[in-house]
Amino acid sequence: MLDFNKFLPDLIDLSSQASSSIMDIYNSDFSYKNKNDGSPLTLADESSNNIIIEGLKRITPEIQVISEETFKNNISYEDSYWLIDPLDGTKEFINRNGDFSVNISFIHNHCSIFGIVQRPMDLRIWTSLDKVSQPKIQEIKSPLRIVMSRSHKGEADKAFLRFLKDSGIDYELVEKGSSLKICALCDDEADIYPRFGPTSEWDISAADAVLESYGGSIFSLEDFEKLKYSKKNILNPSFIAYSSELMRQTYSQKVEDYVKKLL
Repeated sequence: MLDFNKFLPDLIDLSSQASSSIMDIYNSDFSYKNKNDGSPLTLADESSNNIIIEGLKRITPEIQVISEETFKNNISYEDSYWLIDPLDGTKEFINRNGDFSVNISFIHNHCSIFGIVQRPMDLRIWTSLDKVSQPKIQEIKSPLRIVMSRSHKGEADKAFLRFLKDSGIDYELVEKGSSLKICALCDDEADIYPRFGPTSEWDISAADAVLESYGGSIFSLEDFEKLKYSKKNILNPSFIAYSSELMRQTYSQKVEDYVKKLL
């Protein structure tokens, strides 16, 4: 197994190089095209992708690297590999609202065990090796702070909010884009993040590892178990992320009730 503390400075430097290349393009008169699945692709995605893949192959040449931009459906997963999303939140990038991120994770035996998330706008970094100096205050406050997508709210999201209201749970919305929604749980800006729309493994794997190190967790809404990686289908099931174990204990049954009755 890799010594992530040993490689952390190189990995942070790699993420920062990718972030700088993204911002160079962000501050230019860039254009974009749509991929086969309809999602947008910019030169920033490609530039960041090349920097990270080349860097990882230099740092750990023996380790497989899988990226959103090079993924093939018939891929064969090794037991351990890097999984990257070189620019998560391309729609936010195109809309110039700052809510996009660089994501580098390490998958081992179907679990995300290491992650780096960086926000290029200010180069803020979250890692699964962060030394969290002050543990979260373990108490339930009102209103419940729910982080949701800035650009992807669907009918299931709206139905979930109605369900909470009908259940007498007071809430407020926090809107963010990309994997920064999960980082909001780490920063105590939100309490839960329900996701009913489609995501791919690379969208959340880095932030998943980071959140775990901060005392939070992500659970599938199909089997109510922790999310797994290296699936035959790269798409994740609907999931719920909690900022802490206390949040999970307090709201998991309510979430399960919603899923079983309304989804």
